[in-house]
Amino acid sequence: MVMWFEPAFILASLALFLGMVALFVAWSMWRQSQRKLEAMSRLMRDLARSRDSYRKQIEEIQAANVGLGNKVDELYLQHDKLTEQQQELALKDPQGKLYSRATRMVQLGADIDEIMAECEVPRAEAELLITLHRK
Repeated sequence: MVMWFEPAFILASLALFLGMVALFVAWSMWRQSQRKLEAMSRLMRDLARSRDSYRKQIEEIQAANVGLGNKVDELYLQHDKLTEQQQELALKDPQGKLYSRATRMVQLGADIDEIMAECEVPRAEAELLITLHRK
């Protein structure tokens, strides 16, 4: 028969108790680690989704930049063409230069006689320019 107060029984009971405490502590630590691992996994999934979303936004911005670059190139070509046409018109219409000069003179405050003398325009045209541009 086993006595409750025997040293071997007490040591065995103590060893069993400590083993159970150690097992409980290990299980608690394992469970806590599992919760942390699950939280980190959720965080990693969220970060991956954010990364994918940002990557998509960057790709959209890059596509828009390419489109914008093409549009700018078109506008430069159009600008060059218009500049060339403007220069051709200026060479074809020397009278236009005189009227542009007369208009500038009106804006600077010249009178009818000055405009007629400098730009070689008739009095009626000089009066018309003054009427139009001195408002």
